[in-house]
Amino acid sequence: MKEKKAYLSTLKWGAILGVVLAAFELVKMFARRVDYAGGKVLDLALIIGFILVLYAGIKEFKDLYTQRLSFAKAFLGCIIISLVGSVIFFGYSMFHYAVIEPDGLAKKYEIALGNYRKVIERDTITQDEMKTYLNQVESLFVAEQESFSWPDTANDALKQEAQKGIGMIYDYFLLKITDKKAVDTADNYKMGNFDTYARRTLVETLALYVEQNEDNSSTPYVKQMVQNVGHQIGELNPAEVRFEQNKSRVPHYDKPGRYAGVSALMNLLYGMFFGLFIAMYHYTSKKPVTEEMVEDAPEIDNAFDEEDTEAPNNQ
Repeated sequence: MKEKKAYLSTLKWGAILGVVLAAFELVKMFARRVDYAGGKVLDLALIIGFILVLYAGIKEFKDLYTQRLSFAKAFLGCIIISLVGSVIFFGYSMFHYAVIEPDGLAKKYEIALGNYRKVIERDTITQDEMKTYLNQVESLFVAEQESFSWPDTANDALKQEAQKGIGMIYDYFLLKITDKKAVDTADNYKMGNFDTYARRTLVETLALYVEQNEDNSSTPYVKQMVQNVGHQIGELNPAEVRFEQNKSRVPHYDKPGRYAGVSALMNLLYGMFFGLFIAMYHYTSKKPVTEEMVEDAPEIDNAFDEEDTEAPNNQ
């Protein structure tokens, strides 16, 4: 009977776990509405709550279990608690995102995309991304020269001089962008900063060229072409390119059932993982032998003496 009560207690604590998981889903909903930025704090609190429920549940299971608790039994108790909690959470999630917060999954996806974008912005641009970016900038310069509207008075010498100026600007821009030796420029190669750094470098390069060639008749045309390229260069932002290429990897749930199923499965796996340590703790924690236990124990020597006196005499 007591063993049955022990297993029934795991059902009770499984229901408690389900309520805890559902409560945290509600808290996260309110956090999204107020743009609360402490998502990691909530995740940590959920993990702590998960562990505390499993610990308390197996402790009660241990107290009600009539025999010595084995590791397998303790771990089985953790699995039952986690399974019941996950099933309850599955049902609540279906209700939550179908009735309480119908647009919740879309908001969660937007937040996940924003977090992924921040991860990209903290990363450093790769050599391949740098090479691709510079090749695209060069293509913009070539296309701008081919499509530029020259006045009827422009002769071939003027166009060649402008072409030479464009080449000088691009070569200096290339040299400046690829020079990573200065320690104070390391942040410029973070994905979130690189686009601004590249455009600023292009503006500074153009200003330097204009200052050194202000008397040349081709300088106004060079300036106009470089400014046109500067308006287009923002479309080559490596951070945006990487984001667009990889954003499909961010989990996106458009139906409550899919989200509820995956989340319930993850909670079950979390419970089994945490349960390994909790089961081991309860299995290895033994009650110490007390003086009262020793006093209550039968006197072994006297027991043997009594048996000797009662034994038949064979002599």
